[in-house]
Amino acid sequence: MDSILPGQNKWFVLLCVGIGAFLSSLNSSLTSTILPIIEHSLKTTLSQSEWIVLIYLLIMTVTLIPIGRLSDLWGHRKIFMFGFVLFTCSSILCGYSSNFFTLILGRALLAFGGSILLSVGPAIITTTFSSEERGKALGIQALMTYIGLSLGPLFGGSITQFLGWHFTFFISVPFGLGGFILAFLYVKDINVTSVKSIDIRGMVFFAIAMTAVTILMNGASITSSYFILLLIFILMVLSFILFFHSERKARSPMMPLSLFRIRDFGFGAMGAAFNYLCFYLTLFIIPFYFDQVLHSSAMETGIIFTITPFIMMICSPIVGALSDRLGSRIFSMTGMGFSILSLLLFGIMAKTTSSIAFLLLILGLICAGLGTGVFAAPNNSAIMGAAPKDYQGVASGVVATFRNIGMIAGTTIGGSLFSFMLLILSKKDIPAEQAFLSTFSTIMWVGAVFGIIGFICSFSMNKSRSSM
Repeated sequence: MDSILPGQNKWFVLLCVGIGAFLSSLNSSLTSTILPIIEHSLKTTLSQSEWIVLIYLLIMTVTLIPIGRLSDLWGHRKIFMFGFVLFTCSSILCGYSSNFFTLILGRALLAFGGSILLSVGPAIITTTFSSEERGKALGIQALMTYIGLSLGPLFGGSITQFLGWHFTFFISVPFGLGGFILAFLYVKDINVTSVKSIDIRGMVFFAIAMTAVTILMNGASITSSYFILLLIFILMVLSFILFFHSERKARSPMMPLSLFRIRDFGFGAMGAAFNYLCFYLTLFIIPFYFDQVLHSSAMETGIIFTITPFIMMICSPIVGALSDRLGSRIFSMTGMGFSILSLLLFGIMAKTTSSIAFLLLILGLICAGLGTGVFAAPNNSAIMGAAPKDYQGVASGVVATFRNIGMIAGTTIGGSLFSFMLLILSKKDIPAEQAFLSTFSTIMWVGAVFGIIGFICSFSMNKSRSSM
């Protein structure tokens, strides 16, 4: 597929898509970094604070594939522009939140806007750049993502310390306005499919199923009734059965199951889920280590935590360009290897003396950055290159959905399982810090096991370079 736009214009398109990725990642890392501060300010529990992150991931997971499919049907441009408008307005709402429930509402709307930007963005890139430039372009988009991840902790820590956590959400406003203007001027509508229908039933069943999964994974923070949890489990099973049945019968399925028979698509999507599980496990738990063990200020946490996305920012465009020539499989495997190593280092860190622990912390943050920085762009390029042209939007949504499933799983392991283990240890009269470190170490080992499964998925991908 040749480049559709003139040489100069396509780079403005890439900048526009990059701003969308930047905004989503900035908001994600910014919120995770200051989560302990928000918890103290709003007087919430760890389980409630977990939902400030989870509601964002849940809404995105439920909406990414439908929005990707709708963008194939209605055009990428108008939906992408609406994403910038919604994201900007939702950021303002979050900034003015004065209680937990208002913040949750703002985060939910913010997630819907972010879902639009993330699901449509890669499709715009893939229909704008040739296969010879796709890995490079997706690598630059990933670079913008990692710039957001890099600046999030720094901005979040600094602004929170001097102005309060509310002001951290307002920094998204000028970027949202700039992205909207670029989309209006340079993004063109491209007719990618002649099909003008969508499987509404499939959308509904998928939304119910994914919501039930997330509630079950975090049931302890919602209800203590086993009967209610059993009903939610039955609802989840029935919804998935009805979803798969609907997708097989639909003339224009929301998520064509045949895509998963494509080797790079299926294993690539699964690998992305496990890679982001490892990353978000780190992203969610490490700030609490800074707060409860190192007793760092918000600014100190932000500065040190910037190491991970800074490494991602450096290696992503380089690896993305190399994958155009060398293929994606080797880089996906290498990235998963670094993710596993980072979790092992964090697990050992919690069992060592303070001086060695800090060295292991830095090494772990570096390896975490290499893990996702080396993995993401080549893996995305392989998936998008394997998807048929008519399904670029939905393929983009599937990639983002599996990525978010990994984020939800990582956050859940980091929150619910962590809280459960701490509760058990607290009944044994173990000192609080010792209980925290013991639980921290165990959670990291559990994450490493999931990382090994992700490595197997990456190993199962094709060795040759994908092309459209």
